[in-house]
Amino acid sequence: MHHPDPEALSASILQEFAGIDVIKNLNASGLRFQSANLSGKRFYSCSFSRSVLQNMNFSACTFRMCFFDFCFMDSSDFSGIDAQYCSFAGARFLNVSFEHSELVHNNFNGARTNDCTFNYSNLYNSRFIMSEFERTDFIDCNLKRTFIIPTKETDVSWRLSNTQEAIRELDRIDP
Repeated sequence: MHHPDPEALSASILQEFAGIDVIKNLNASGLRFQSANLSGKRFYSCSFSRSVLQNMNFSACTFRMCFFDFCFMDSSDFSGIDAQYCSFAGARFLNVSFEHSELVHNNFNGARTNDCTFNYSNLYNSRFIMSEFERTDFIDCNLKRTFIIPTKETDVSWRLSNTQEAIRELDRIDP
């Protein structure tokens, strides 16, 4: 979506967020947000596709049916979030924390992570198909029915996670 003055629109949206806890049907596609604290807010059916989220605090937020497709997230905190039925397809994550989060039924297909943490998170039935992980930790995560097919992995820790319950090969998918 084209915005004639994207910087002003981003600032206006952040200012509006200050006074509300529930955000519904927001289209912030292609916008840039920097250094804002949105912790504890609830987002429903919002789109941040192709947005840039830099130094953002989304800790303890709730996300339902939200889109972050092809988004770039840098040095942001998503710890303790409850995100269900969201799409992060093709997103790029750099130094992002998803620790202690409920990340259930989410699409991370084609996502790329560098220096990220998902430690102590529930990733039940999420998908990381054709994703790339570099210096990313998944320590003590629930990976039941999580699709990790195939991925490129460099310096990744799965310690204490139930990797045997993840689906890492196409032939393990039920017909």
